[in-house]
Amino acid sequence: MRVLGRVAGAIALCALFGRAAHADVADYVGRTIGSVRLVLDGRETTEQVLMHVVQTAAGQPLSIAQVRETVTHLFSLGRFEDVRADAVLENGRVALRYDLVPIHPVARLQFLGRLDAPGVDAGALRRTITDRYGVSPPLGRVTDMRLLIEDALRARGYLHAVITPRADALGDRTTLVFTIEPGDRTRLGAITVVGRPTVPEAEFLNRLGLKPGEPYEHDALDARIEKYVAERRSRGFYEDKVVPDVRFADDDRVANITVTVSPGPHVRVVFTGDPLPSDRRAEFLPVEREGSVDEDLLEDAQNRIEEYFRALGYRNATAPHRREETDGELAITFDVTRGPQYRLSAPPAISGNPSIPLADFEPGLQLREGAPFSDARLQADVSLIAGVYHGRGFARAAVQPNVTTAPTSDPNVVLVTVSLTVTEGVRTVVDRVTFSGNAAMDETTLRSRTALRAGEPYVPAQQDVDRDAIHLAYLDLGYENASVEAASTFSADGTRVSVVFTIREGPQIFVDHVLIVGNVRTSTATIEHELQVQAGDRFNLALITESRRRLTTLGLFRRVDIRELQHGEETTRDLLVTVEEAPPTTIGFGGGVEFRSRVVQAPNSTTAVDQLELAPRASFQISRRNLFGKNRSADFFSSVSVHPEDTGQTSGTGIAGFGLAEYRLGGVLHEPRVFDTAADGSVNVIFEQQIRSSFNFARRSLSADIARRFSRTISATASYQLQRTRLFDLKLSPEDQLLIPRLFTQFRLSSFSGSGIYDTRDDPVDPHSGESGTISAQLAGEHIWSEVGFVKSIVTGQLFRTIPHTNRIVFAANVRLGMAEGFSNDGQLPPSERFFAGGDTTVRGFTLDQLGVRHTPLQPGDTIDQDGFSVGGNGLVIFNVELRTPVFGGVSVVPFLDVGNVFARVTDIDLTELRSTPGLGLRYKSPFGPLRFDVGFKVNRQTGEPLSAWFISFGQAF
Repeated sequence: MRVLGRVAGAIALCALFGRAAHADVADYVGRTIGSVRLVLDGRETTEQVLMHVVQTAAGQPLSIAQVRETVTHLFSLGRFEDVRADAVLENGRVALRYDLVPIHPVARLQFLGRLDAPGVDAGALRRTITDRYGVSPPLGRVTDMRLLIEDALRARGYLHAVITPRADALGDRTTLVFTIEPGDRTRLGAITVVGRPTVPEAEFLNRLGLKPGEPYEHDALDARIEKYVAERRSRGFYEDKVVPDVRFADDDRVANITVTVSPGPHVRVVFTGDPLPSDRRAEFLPVEREGSVDEDLLEDAQNRIEEYFRALGYRNATAPHRREETDGELAITFDVTRGPQYRLSAPPAISGNPSIPLADFEPGLQLREGAPFSDARLQADVSLIAGVYHGRGFARAAVQPNVTTAPTSDPNVVLVTVSLTVTEGVRTVVDRVTFSGNAAMDETTLRSRTALRAGEPYVPAQQDVDRDAIHLAYLDLGYENASVEAASTFSADGTRVSVVFTIREGPQIFVDHVLIVGNVRTSTATIEHELQVQAGDRFNLALITESRRRLTTLGLFRRVDIRELQHGEETTRDLLVTVEEAPPTTIGFGGGVEFRSRVVQAPNSTTAVDQLELAPRASFQISRRNLFGKNRSADFFSSVSVHPEDTGQTSGTGIAGFGLAEYRLGGVLHEPRVFDTAADGSVNVIFEQQIRSSFNFARRSLSADIARRFSRTISATASYQLQRTRLFDLKLSPEDQLLIPRLFTQFRLSSFSGSGIYDTRDDPVDPHSGESGTISAQLAGEHIWSEVGFVKSIVTGQLFRTIPHTNRIVFAANVRLGMAEGFSNDGQLPPSERFFAGGDTTVRGFTLDQLGVRHTPLQPGDTIDQDGFSVGGNGLVIFNVELRTPVFGGVSVVPFLDVGNVFARVTDIDLTELRSTPGLGLRYKSPFGPLRFDVGFKVNRQTGEPLSAWFISFGQAF
């Protein structure tokens, strides 16, 4: 359809002005244009984007080239299936009209026909199309969409489905309708197994889902075969093969399948001879990861083993392999022979270097006295010395190594003496650097782009770098066809060189128009805001690439394409920005069960005891992006969990056996570049109810946040929060409850907060290197409409390092310091605003909120009351250290040490009161994220404290 439109537009140009008494085209060319009209679907339009690309303006003489260019621009927008130009004479002037026939965008996909047939899922078919072509697929790809649907139905067993598409246009929108006639579904007939599976044949066929009369679904069968083979390979059967052969009968209504099974031998890898580090064997020979024992893989493993030992000084190391199959088992044996270790008896002797002192390259040399010798280190040192010479103008400098060996009384050690002889050659100095052919940039500008200078050493590699820098500078100025050549002329003795950069600039290219197409919901202004190139700017490839990156990072588009369109003018290009919008709405939901240990009040007592509980939970989230055509989004999220009853609760769900329900309902409106600045803004509304160890609370809050990223590693946030909090079910002793002001049980809090963040971690979820630091502060006071006043700050620092020469063991450390002070006479904060510790992210030897200072008898500064419940405090100190050690697959073992405590006041912080809890954890990288199990043990247990606490959760502890 689009091709026919372009042809019609070209014919319209050739037959231009045919309506005006069949006048000849020549009668119009050169006449003054009186008016220009754009007619869209029979209605005149003055849409700015369309008028912007029209080259024929009223008052100018009519030019066929400009008419042709206008039609080309209009077609380039991708919105029209036909563009026709027509003209008449009115009062001696040309009245020019462009008739535009729009391509009606697809606003809806509809499926009709036998949708009730088994295996036919209209929702899945719709997703098949939108995943490939977006929510508004182009009508020009209808044939491809039909083939996609046929393939999807073929995978469900309908081999001869008939799909009939049609487009129903209504106004400026189109409904794309697919009528589906699936036909007969192919079913399994005779099933034959050739070979001997390692499990009973009935079980084998059941695992592959093969049963006569069942639908034949080839994709599902392939997936089950792949799963079966993967399981076999995980048990050491790396050559296991399952190959299905399908023969159709009865007009493809029946699929007879022959499954050929080649179990192959069980593979056992053996290392003989000198020992090989056990933690490196999987790295040297990744048969389990590759699922193969082909010869290429074994040869690569042999080379890796030999290179490993040679790097340790065993120059003659060998590790030949052999294959032996007996009794259905394939043994692959590597005979490892290290041989003697070669060690340097003295530092390398370097001679022939009068121009450059040894101190200039000695710090970078890898060969050291007494260290293992390897040819790789020797070549690295030769390259280092030669590189230093080349960088100082000795282009022909060469380094000749000489290695001699001497046996020792120990047959396992050979001493090595290394001498390095330098042949310097002449030193070449730049005599002058000149430029020719440069009109757009003066010599001063060009010199600022280059590093070669008169009187400095001549480095050929730097000459190439300078040439590329000059070329890039011209590209940035729009000289798309510019070329730069570098030529060097040496003096007779080679000591001086003249460098000439010859520039052929070519024409300077400018952006004529920026055409934006494909945006249905996104406003053009939002896209233009991210473009770094505008009409009239120089054609700059770097800025075009940056524009594409910025549009992609918006998250609004599935695909972004920016390409240039050439037309009649050699010095101008149009930029066509094509976007394909992503679905604006995403929905997520989930459910599960939380199993944890929680501190509750003992029956018929006020004492705190640990209780294991099972709590069902559910969550739902819906997000809407691209609100009002701009890059803003709205999110609604909710979660609820119901916990068993415990003594001390005065409110519950009303469901027998269940106590208080925890819930969190909220909405977030996110506005990037708020007020047209570099900062992002958001407004949050949250309703929540939470269970803590010594009290429960319900809260309603409204907050406004501003976040600004200054660099890749530094960012800052500022926030205002207004909330209403109600405390209930306080489990504190009567004496402690008297110490809590009545205001603190129900209060309004108005506060400002801010934070600064420094983050160089390589992965925010599972970091292996980098640091992270956060400083945050919060201020609440009566002068800003708060019923309570306080100041609170938290400082957090984290460090992650992969320990060298280990199997990717990560050392992780975390430090957290919290300080707060209330503005009341006693300096107290409401319980919900105090610091608490204990739990899976603080000190893991204590259950949630149960870490604190306690003495017997009770002392004024204690943060654990006489019944064992935490009252919280104004001071917090936490130290965490972990060794994250991979074991196999996605499993890691994590020994850890947590130290910390909660103090009543900042002035009460005492390092001698810190509690220590060593422990051990397991991590598993599941498809849903890192699954974590930790158990921590208390050191110097106090009366009434359990020995340990354990936790199951997702993600790392910090």
